[in-house]
Amino acid sequence: MTNGLYDPIWGMIKLGLALSLLVIVFILSRWKKINIEHELGIAAVRGFCQLMILSLILVTIFELDNLFLVLLVLAVMVTAAGATSANRAKGIPKMFPITAVSILTGSVVALSIMILIGLLPLKPEFLIPLGGMAIGNSMISCSLAINRLSAEFTNNRNKIETALALGATSTQAAEPYFRESIRAAMIPKIDNLKTLGLIFIPGAMTGMRMAGADPVWAAVSNSNILHDNKLGDNRYRTIDDPDKKQIVHRCAPTG
Repeated sequence: MTNGLYDPIWGMIKLGLALSLLVIVFILSRWKKINIEHELGIAAVRGFCQLMILSLILVTIFELDNLFLVLLVLAVMVTAAGATSANRAKGIPKMFPITAVSILTGSVVALSIMILIGLLPLKPEFLIPLGGMAIGNSMISCSLAINRLSAEFTNNRNKIETALALGATSTQAAEPYFRESIRAAMIPKIDNLKTLGLIFIPGAMTGMRMAGADPVWAAVSNSNILHDNKLGDNRYRTIDDPDKKQIVHRCAPTG
């Protein structure tokens, strides 16, 4: 920074220094044969490009102050989040509608509560960042749940087939694995709440403090946001029920 203005040269230098940490992860991944360097490299480049494009789009949207454009941006976020989570469902086809509806439901619940209690003004500069937080949190939980669910189905195919052969319904055969996947997806959220203010300091609270907001107000606001997001993450309990039969039949062996 120079005189409060952004210095692009110094910014690129700091970006290069930050990327050095990514190089270390690359080296460790290849050394230990974890094999995440390809996905990590694509994610890093993609994330940087997306942030740059988003910054240009947000400047225009903030100036126009158009609610329709805000909803369009949030719809694109939900679509991208649904597609990203669906890609984690290895061996479970046609998951995008389920992940997209799940993420949309959780995000709408969280944002609606924040709007109703007056925490979230209907302005682009508030709706898009907080909407992105809600959608991002929902996407992470959804991805973790689906990844665990896929592994549970793969590791317990024989149990599922046996339960179905003995007369269990698809819902009864799948229920233990759905519960386990939801429980696993909620672990990071619960741990964040346990260490909130002790280890984990929310990014939004940090941003509010840097902008000069009162520390108590910043803490109360972020506490509301985090609890609303946790409420939205429980959407799996209602969303997955209609699709259990489909998912079990797709995953269970037929021969």
